[in-house]
Amino acid sequence: MRRLMILTALLCAGSAHAIEQNRNLAPFSAISSKGPFAINIEVGKKQSVTVSGNENYQSMVATEVVNGELLLFYKGKHNNKNIHGETITITVPALQKYQQEGAGETTLRNLSGERVDLSYRGAGRLVAQGKVKLLRLKAQGVGEVDTKALLAENADVNFEGVGAVKIYASGTLNAVVRGMGSLNYYGNPKTLNKSVQGMGEVKAGD
Repeated sequence: MRRLMILTALLCAGSAHAIEQNRNLAPFSAISSKGPFAINIEVGKKQSVTVSGNENYQSMVATEVVNGELLLFYKGKHNNKNIHGETITITVPALQKYQQEGAGETTLRNLSGERVDLSYRGAGRLVAQGKVKLLRLKAQGVGEVDTKALLAENADVNFEGVGAVKIYASGTLNAVVRGMGSLNYYGNPKTLNKSVQGMGEVKAGD
């Protein structure tokens, strides 16, 4: 009997960390996140927003759509630390803009279209993959932005901080670096326009 009670308690505890909550929201084509979220976004699919974690975590995560933009933030205070299993999974038909602020980690897959704007500010990590004609990237902070798998024909990059940025461009790359950060570029761009202020660098990736 005691073994059964212990097993039941363990199963309940495990399921508490595996709850998925689907949010029904108005259509959006832009996303802005603020806080230490773990976010997975896939473009080219029917819109969905799923918050995974225990009930307490789900109650703290706010998801609002304002003027076609999904806003992700925490209600009240948060411990600024993401716990394993607490994730937000988003699918969307098209994405034109993504902004991340905080110490979170975001993965963007299958980005496409004429233009995509990415903005990153914080100490986390942003990874993007896909194919676009124009990428506009603004990065600030001490984290890592890796978009070398986002095949852009042209790219405009404004990077300020001490982190690291990886970018792909096959046509024209306009790169501005301020601070001590490093920007590595891929794709052998035909035209490279760069400006470096401080101890940072702009160089071809391996």
